[in-house]
Amino acid sequence: MADSHIVHITQAPQLSGKESVPDGAVCGNGDLAVILGNCPDGARLYLSKCDVWEGVEQAESGGIKPLGMIDILVPPELYAHYDVVQDMDKGLIQCRFVQGEKYCAFTVTVHKTENSICIENIGNVPIGPVLKVYENAADGTADTWEQDGVRGIGRHFCGDCCQYETHAYAGGRQVDENRSYFFAATNHDTDEPLETVIQKINGIDPDKLDALSEVHAGAWQEFWAKSSFRCSDPLLETAWVASQYFLAICAGNPKFPPGLYGNFITVEKPSWHGDYHLNYNYQAPFYSACSSNHPELTDGYIAPLEEFMPKGNEFARRLGCDGILYPVGIAPKGLCTELEKEHPYSFERLFLGQKNNQLHPADIAIFRWRATRDTEYAREQAYPYLKACLAFFEQYGTWEANGRFSVCDDSVHEVPIYRKDFTPKKYKKVLHDKNNVLTLGLLRMGLGAAIDMATVLDTDPGKVELWQKMLKNLSPFPTCIRRGRRVFRYTESGQRWNGNGDVGLQHVYPCGCIGLSSPEKELRTARNTFRMKRRCLTDDNAVSSYYPMAARLGEDPRWIIKNLREFLIKFRLPNLLFTLKGGGLEYCSIAAAALNEMVLQSHQGTVRVFPCWDAGTDCSFDSLRADGAFLVSSRVQGGRFGETRVFAEKGGSLSVVLPYDGAVTKTKGTIREIEGRTVTLETEAGDEIIISPKN
Repeated sequence: MADSHIVHITQAPQLSGKESVPDGAVCGNGDLAVILGNCPDGARLYLSKCDVWEGVEQAESGGIKPLGMIDILVPPELYAHYDVVQDMDKGLIQCRFVQGEKYCAFTVTVHKTENSICIENIGNVPIGPVLKVYENAADGTADTWEQDGVRGIGRHFCGDCCQYETHAYAGGRQVDENRSYFFAATNHDTDEPLETVIQKINGIDPDKLDALSEVHAGAWQEFWAKSSFRCSDPLLETAWVASQYFLAICAGNPKFPPGLYGNFITVEKPSWHGDYHLNYNYQAPFYSACSSNHPELTDGYIAPLEEFMPKGNEFARRLGCDGILYPVGIAPKGLCTELEKEHPYSFERLFLGQKNNQLHPADIAIFRWRATRDTEYAREQAYPYLKACLAFFEQYGTWEANGRFSVCDDSVHEVPIYRKDFTPKKYKKVLHDKNNVLTLGLLRMGLGAAIDMATVLDTDPGKVELWQKMLKNLSPFPTCIRRGRRVFRYTESGQRWNGNGDVGLQHVYPCGCIGLSSPEKELRTARNTFRMKRRCLTDDNAVSSYYPMAARLGEDPRWIIKNLREFLIKFRLPNLLFTLKGGGLEYCSIAAAALNEMVLQSHQGTVRVFPCWDAGTDCSFDSLRADGAFLVSSRVQGGRFGETRVFAEKGGSLSVVLPYDGAVTKTKGTIREIEGRTVTLETEAGDEIIISPKN
């Protein structure tokens, strides 16, 4: 098992500054990030910040933008010996370029507790870091400034075309012989961003920088102490760590969470503006956050969803409904993306035939509620948003004569309304999908969670009664026979099947409607469907959920690991980001989401320890988070399952299914012997339960 998690990169970046997904080493603090690239004289540090957006609703413009660059002098004869370490444990980058006695080396740290960067020269060659405006800036304005002895850069997006203004500043200076300090701020951070930057830079000294470095190191130690996954396969263990690392360095701004490419922005126009695509892309990076015991990484997740609610209500009213209806792509502060009002099907173009894009991203809020049972979070954020989502379906849905609740004119896949040859007649069949399997899954997940939250919060009894009626009478998942086996049909009427993507199985994951506790017939249908979609193993739009889905269905763990390893080896870039076309950040959760589900499941009310794991692979996990606010730790070594510890954060009923027969439990000094594989008991907040194999 690996003792540290560092990534060695021995080739100069090829994609940084050229493609939406960079390949240079990355470090960041959740808001500000540094991405390694190249400049004519050596190394380039691209600066990217979560809130540097051009607030424009146009298909040609808008989106997240790079902030600036820091160029570092590296002689070409040294740069040819490229040696960079991305240290995920410590949250920093180490660069070393050596030839003979010449040793050009420096460390780049984005401080975890403030938006500042330290560049420390640890070699014998001067590096002379120079802060510059982004050289390919095409939108807004960019400038340099000097004030109170500080030099810096700025990017500005304002004017009649912008729905809101963004002013971003960065400045820096040399603090001592070997260290330079840079600070960045925007008008979204403070009312006086330029003054803030100047004050921070002029206020730094060597002692304060030393103290800041110590706080930074302690913050990353605290982060990694919250949970762990150890495995005798270092490829898997490092991939699990990378899943946490990449989300941690871009999901720290409470109002500007990461979009398609996080804050790893090195190009002026990232694909799809780097926006929030709500039909899975936005939520996918967060799939493993709560199960990995990092619910704090979802703190800002719901912000853009809340900010869009007034416009979502306007869209719902277009269909004569209350509640909210969202398009496929949105941006911060309540903006649409890809809006072209002169397009003949302008607003239909935003929705691509789909009616569930407001409910789909509720899954992460539901994950957090179930994993933490945080009533304040439910009351202030999750429940109001979920209630608004369901209000739309309460009126848009149809009560049929037989008492069924159905949803019509709701496309399961995106309809290409953006095409020039689009006409409603041409795509009539898929525009009128009825009871598509994804919407049915989202409604089952959403209704169940809303009933649960309302009951705990003791609110809306009338709504609860209606939701219970809708859930009870919701149309069943449609099925059909394909290749001699019963599978899930994509819709009750309309699109029957699609060989690409996993939309026809997202009711399994992330919706959690089917799993190892499901009736055998339903589970078998899910497995049949899953096995007919093997191309999802490498599909640009499916891999984020396909691998954790495999664990939920209890597929052969050796088959899952084999394919996961092949995927990691084939598609990862040198910095461990992924080179696929569906997005960028969304793939970073794959390893952790899949591995967490393989060693611990709880989505159906039962905690399952090692439900889909090959005992021949040594593994231990510490403080993974299960539904019900239980923190679980366990291990398997040499083919033998060891002790399992469960910490009850909130208390309540606990049912644990073990990977072996016969156990001994210890709670508050009380010892019990258990026959079979299931341990059931009541817990109180703060209880620790120790479960050991009887033999």
